[in-house]
Amino acid sequence: MTRATTIWKKELRRELCTWKSSLWLVIASLLLSFTSYLLLTNKELSLLDQTELMWLLSKVIIGIALLVVTIEASGMIAGEFESGTAESVLLTPISLWGFVKGKFLSVLTLWAMLFVVSLPYIIVAAAGSGETLAFLAYAALLGTLVVIGFTAFVFALALFFRSSKNTLTTSLVVLLALAAPALFSGTLKSGPVLQTMSTINPIENVFAALDYILVDAKFSLLSNIQYLVPLLIFCVVTLLFLGYAVRTVSRQGVVQHE
Repeated sequence: MTRATTIWKKELRRELCTWKSSLWLVIASLLLSFTSYLLLTNKELSLLDQTELMWLLSKVIIGIALLVVTIEASGMIAGEFESGTAESVLLTPISLWGFVKGKFLSVLTLWAMLFVVSLPYIIVAAAGSGETLAFLAYAALLGTLVVIGFTAFVFALALFFRSSKNTLTTSLVVLLALAAPALFSGTLKSGPVLQTMSTINPIENVFAALDYILVDAKFSLLSNIQYLVPLLIFCVVTLLFLGYAVRTVSRQGVVQHE
């Protein structure tokens, strides 16, 4: 893990502790501020219960985090191959797994930074509801699970494509395809196929869990097991996909011969 930590620290200096990451944090703060302003001033939205306002805010927080993480993760590994630095890094005692783990830690650090930015909005939105701790805990838990799953998927694509453009395009298409059904009402998902897809869709499970927790006040982990299990399966499947990508690249070699 020490070698992975070396990559993580290198990534912090090169990617996260720069104007680009600071800009992401500013953009996230502005989007959350704009959302909060709409929730307070819009005539229709201001009529919603506090718990429903909290649910909408939580969707925005996790949605922003997924978008930022997907964009950043798409270039972290693929960019190393494009610039030719991946070969020199892997010629050191750092293994490909250590290389990927270090990058993974940097993405989780970015998610933690985005979550810290959202803390004031969460605390203000939940003030007086008695659900502040539940809001914080479940937003962190569900957000972390879906970020882990998407990061593993994006990293696996990056190892196969070795192109930031192809990785980013494919990742955004998948993210949009999973996020779009979550915007539909339950009445539009009455068919067995759509219901099955909703059950395994990680983004829908996150939003449904937050609705169940914040609006219906179901705080125990056991009562939310129907949402947590699909998310855990999603993480396991994508991590296995990442493991397969790492083994494939390790066998084929870092340098692709024409």
